[in-house]
Amino acid sequence: MQFYYGEQNILRALDEAEFWKHQEAEHAGLIPVVTPGLEADYTQKLEQFGVEMKHMNAEAVKYIQSIVRSRGAVSHQLKAQMLEFIKRCVDQSKSFSELMEDMLQNSVAVRSSQPSQTVIHHMIRESQYFIGIDQLILGHV
Repeated sequence: MQFYYGEQNILRALDEAEFWKHQEAEHAGLIPVVTPGLEADYTQKLEQFGVEMKHMNAEAVKYIQSIVRSRGAVSHQLKAQMLEFIKRCVDQSKSFSELMEDMLQNSVAVRSSQPSQTVIHHMIRESQYFIGIDQLILGHV
């Protein structure tokens, strides 16, 4: 990974958060579609994740717009808020990955569907990519 963003590494982290929160919201909606008979508890949790991820995506867009409007001259207070937001995004992705791991282990519907298992494994890898990339970026902010 390149760190040529310099002082703008936080913008890179926000760009990643915006993209991956959108992706994860789509993933949360796709799992019930590709998993016939998915248990209601999992479906409800996925719907809630989808809503929360859409909110996080919108918040990421607002932070990015703030940086662009300020031409990168971000106050220490706003930068601290952005860093906390990015950490919340990472934590949310960790929780989402844990839910998907739980479905792989405990959902009869998922265990009965090889396509569902394949899709969920792929989604977990994508969430883990986001977690790793933003944690790496945070280490250089």
